[in-house]
Amino acid sequence: MATDKSGFPQIPGRVWWGVRDLINSRPKMRFDDGNLAATLNVQPAAARQYLGELKRIGLLDENGVATELGERWRHDEHYEEAAGDILAAAYPEGLVSIAPPGAADRTAVERWFVHSGLGSGTAKNKAGTYLMIANDRPGETRGRATAVKPERASTPERSAGVTDRKPTKPGSGRPLQQGENGSSNIPLNLNVQIHISADAGSDQIEAIFAAMRKYLRDEAA
Repeated sequence: MATDKSGFPQIPGRVWWGVRDLINSRPKMRFDDGNLAATLNVQPAAARQYLGELKRIGLLDENGVATELGERWRHDEHYEEAAGDILAAAYPEGLVSIAPPGAADRTAVERWFVHSGLGSGTAKNKAGTYLMIANDRPGETRGRATAVKPERASTPERSAGVTDRKPTKPGSGRPLQQGENGSSNIPLNLNVQIHISADAGSDQIEAIFAAMRKYLRDEAA
């Protein structure tokens, strides 16, 4: 039974399930930090640490081969029993009693590790390993959440002919100031679109633009 708070296991799910899959495919595989780093894509130093953790909790022997416990652990029908044995060997009875396999509460487990003297970050990591082992249905903890980046709001496209230029005061060429011509304090920006038939003659086109000049000038005055 573990009593040293620094000795509580800390094994990520990728290593836990990756080693289990490898033992399932090659029951007599001999693990070392080199092949563990290569097959599970972890740094060699981290692989060495994880290998030591797996040996310490009894899944691998000193030669890196699955033990009798590791053999039971790899089978779904014996996983719950094996997980219970791991918990009993690696953690104090007080923790296992308040967070038994299949009924462990994350908040309670994290609080227990904090009260044992660990910092909040380390407590969360240690609790994560405990909860992974304590889940008596191995398939439930295998899924890895995928972070989805929030989509950026698209910027509306500008309509043809729309401009950011401020309206100008007739005859001055300068932008209208707020309050000029009795207008409100919100600048007015007009966008006029004209649709001319393709078969319109030059006289018709000239008449259209003449009318525009007349009415727009009257409105601006």
